[in-house]
Amino acid sequence: MKGEGTMIREAKTGDVREILGIYAHYVENTAISFEYDVLEMAVMEERISAHGEKYAFLVLEKEGHIKGYAYGSRFRDRKAYERTVEVPVYVHKDQLMKGYGGALMKELLKRLKEKDMKTAVAVVTSENEASSRAFTAMGSPMPVIFPR
Repeated sequence: MKGEGTMIREAKTGDVREILGIYAHYVENTAISFEYDVLEMAVMEERISAHGEKYAFLVLEKEGHIKGYAYGSRFRDRKAYERTVEVPVYVHKDQLMKGYGGALMKELLKRLKEKDMKTAVAVVTSENEASSRAFTAMGSPMPVIFPR
């Protein structure tokens, strides 16, 4: 997704404030994040560093502001899952339905494949129908959905 001042790039620690601004909405208003409290800046900085190094942690930036982010993270601790990655995507609540989530996921999957990951897993809550539709539209089987 290039042009119109839009780019997807690796996240930097300087992006934390905007990333947390996006994430806070989901933590405080939905079950989508599986978190109870908004993270401290230092915790998100650590996630960016840890996930970005081994997997990838990407942001979609348009006109100097982050509109969404996506990253890969370890799916499970067992050895058999070392090439399986969980792939969360978050888009600013005011920027939904613009293709940003799909663009982030496409680039994230490309980069994870380059890092020799074999399987990407999306864990989606039942209230997150938009994500379920998006992952299905990308050709993936229905993601694991946890009922409320």
